[in-house]
Amino acid sequence: MKLKLKSKSSSFGLLIFMSILSCVWALLSFNVFSITLVIACIFLWLQFYDTKRKLTHLEIERWVNQTRAFTDQDLTINHRIQSPFGDIDASISSHVTTSGFLTYNLFEKTLLIRKSESVYVQSKISFPTRGKKILSDFFVLYEHPINLFRHYACYSGKEEILVLPKIMYIESFPSRLRELLPAERSEFKLLEDTTQIKGVREYFNEPLSKIHWKISAKLGKLCVKELDYTAISNTVLYLDLNLSSEIFARKVWAQIRKNYEEDAVIATSSIIYLLANRGNLIDLVVVGKEVLRRNYMVNSDWVSAVELLAKAEGDENGPQLSEEFFKDLYRLTPSNTILIISMYLTDTLLPLLIQARTRCARVIVLLIPYGFRDPRFKPAKTYEMYPLDMQKLIEKAKILEKEQIIVRIIRPNQSLQEVFDEIQRS
Repeated sequence: MKLKLKSKSSSFGLLIFMSILSCVWALLSFNVFSITLVIACIFLWLQFYDTKRKLTHLEIERWVNQTRAFTDQDLTINHRIQSPFGDIDASISSHVTTSGFLTYNLFEKTLLIRKSESVYVQSKISFPTRGKKILSDFFVLYEHPINLFRHYACYSGKEEILVLPKIMYIESFPSRLRELLPAERSEFKLLEDTTQIKGVREYFNEPLSKIHWKISAKLGKLCVKELDYTAISNTVLYLDLNLSSEIFARKVWAQIRKNYEEDAVIATSSIIYLLANRGNLIDLVVVGKEVLRRNYMVNSDWVSAVELLAKAEGDENGPQLSEEFFKDLYRLTPSNTILIISMYLTDTLLPLLIQARTRCARVIVLLIPYGFRDPRFKPAKTYEMYPLDMQKLIEKAKILEKEQIIVRIIRPNQSLQEVFDEIQRS
């Protein structure tokens, strides 16, 4: 991308003072020294306009090795600078805008730009947070050696980099398999293909016919065959990033919501990545400052869903999950698995979950008020306390689970996979 001159300015107060002083001296005392000073001022003014011309006619190009990246992934940004009107010694810097208002320097350097010779500047950067990052202004500064004047030029060319949330490894997700794959036949009640073995896992309250006896003998414990499927799931995933209007102590939960938002986006991205790579269908609804929808029939790849999540932002007074969920009840089918990721489950949503269950295969609600454990690390002690109404919800959840409405409050020392395994065993 070629950058264009956006603005220019000069500071030359000392040069004006020196010029006025030399003219007054020449008028009061016309001698060799006063004439020499006047001539020197003339040369300084010529230098002033010459450097300004060079600085405001630079040719600057910028290109990035990729415009999509995950958090903490290195990006390489290149600049090519050329001065067609002569050599100039200048300081350069480039800005990056994040979160819509925060701006910081990509680099700051002083270099000599020779006439008609390209100077290349390469820099690397990584972003710790998701969202849109804008490579915006490129600044060039020239200062006179004894600070008699300075020139300042701003070159602009906005280029967007979309930083995607990181993907965690998830092994399995407890969705219901109801959509049969074309040209496949299966008489097994769980729609598993008994001729295709993906791997083995530890035995837990399953039919004896699934035990892999040779592997069990080698490992010294009972292991079962993990079979591939002849069917796929159809998951409708709701991500709630907003603060519910029914929550008490809103100021406290508003602070919790900021951390929850990032954790919830990572969890959603990881689940979508797993399901999409296994050929399952996922519709995504993000309830944030604005309601974002991604329909599987329009965009079938997981990248489009994760890009949507990268741009999503929550709000304390945004649309409510219950309102959006109610709008979609009519389109649910018996092949759907409903997954809701939220910070807080309110009483308004409970009857809607029961209505949804009468129309679909399974409803799963994951509540992540205090985050979850990264599977790369061992569990640690946690001292987080849940509100009284969330503790009462645990008792209600036991009753709801009998109707395939599964509600889980994830603890900070639990990983997502541990929760999913617990649901699969129940």
